[in-house]
Amino acid sequence: MQVIRSRHNPLVKSIRALHESKRRRREGRFLIEGVRLLEEAVAAGVHLERVLFAPELVTAERERALLERLKASGVTLNAVTASVLTAVAETETPQGFVAVAHVPPPPDVWALVRRGNLLVLGDGIQDPGNAGTIIRTAAAAGAQGVFFSPGSVDPYAGKVVRASMGSLFRLAVAVLGDSGELVNACRSAGWEVLVTSPAGGIPPWQVRMEGPLLVILGNEGAGVSSELLAAGTQRVYIPLADTVESLNVAVAGGVILFEAVRQRQGKNRGAVPGA
Repeated sequence: MQVIRSRHNPLVKSIRALHESKRRRREGRFLIEGVRLLEEAVAAGVHLERVLFAPELVTAERERALLERLKASGVTLNAVTASVLTAVAETETPQGFVAVAHVPPPPDVWALVRRGNLLVLGDGIQDPGNAGTIIRTAAAAGAQGVFFSPGSVDPYAGKVVRASMGSLFRLAVAVLGDSGELVNACRSAGWEVLVTSPAGGIPPWQVRMEGPLLVILGNEGAGVSSELLAAGTQRVYIPLADTVESLNVAVAGGVILFEAVRQRQGKNRGAVPGA
């Protein structure tokens, strides 16, 4: 296999261009870096277009095993030098792999509501670390999807992908063209629509969350928009000590989502097996 040695190689330049959000959206492709995330992507059945790997960095048993698995899958492999891999990657010290993957098609919101019972909507989330952590937390809580309102951070940006720790590959995730469609679908199906609010509302543990639930989390500074505040069925807030003004949005989301988990586990423990 010929090794690509120039950063100016047309293939290298086209892949590096996927650092730009506009290019990712236009081409429907994004980057996956490193052994752990690529393992997660393969396990989840993500559509990989090609994988660049630096032979000099693929030395450990785990890395060699991943390379063999990729070869067996039939994905296009391109050997590159470590310096070329560094030019393509977003991290300063990349591991031996950078993959080009296809963004999955947008999920059918109404179909997801019909078969799901827990979804999250991030309204105007800007920080990629927060977005990735929300996705990871939602997956841990058993949610079926995480959506973002127009103008939110691109969920397929490198920092979001890395912060999600592979959870992005196992959930329905998308930026919606119209957040109202998701809210309307949930309300039409009888879902509880919880909207976070720094003032007013009730603590999440006073809300019944055993049934289908949409949790709406707000922008890091401005909170949830007035339109979505009005569309919710219940406003919730998290009581804080007097010396603390607010919680990080991803942390707040975790508190609410795992309150739902607690309530649902309690309900299941009380159920009669086979009933």
